Amino acid sequence: MAEMIIPYPQLQKILERTCELAVIKPRAEEMMDIVEKKLADLFEVAYENAKAENADTIKMRHIPITKGFRNSMNLFRAVIEDEGVEIEPIRKYVLKKIPGDRPLEEDVVNELPIIAGTLFVLIGRVIKALHPEIKNVYPEHIEEAKKVLDYTL
Repeated sequence: MAEMIIPYPQLQKILERTCELAVIKPRAEEMMDIVEKKLADLFEVAYENAKAENADTIKMRHIPITKGFRNSMNLFRAVIEDEGVEIEPIRKYVLKKIPGDRPLEEDVVNELPIIAGTLFVLIGRVIKALHPEIKNVYPEHIEEAKKVLDYTL
């Protein structure tokens, strides 16, 4: 059983509010695997971008965050306060998972929980875009979302 970045009951409420999806715990754990992989992918590119600039630290501009990602970040931010999501445990968890040999600037460290949480929202939004009629998430939906994110992030 995967350790969850965001406690399951809170994640369940966040996905209901942001994507109108119901996610049982095993599906949330499948989503967690994708989130960890996409975090690694984002920071692999960030480290490459920083290295290309000869930057000593990873800055927000090094992370390949698109306009759509940024919009989903705003959506995630809007619900986490209402749901009482604690940011510090997310930050600590994500810091342990990020690969690389360059330190992160403080603004990057501060945004880590939002970036990680947004990845859950992105998975849900992709599922809802592909299947607007569904309420419950099944493994095949998560697999489809994974493929889309693999192509785009």
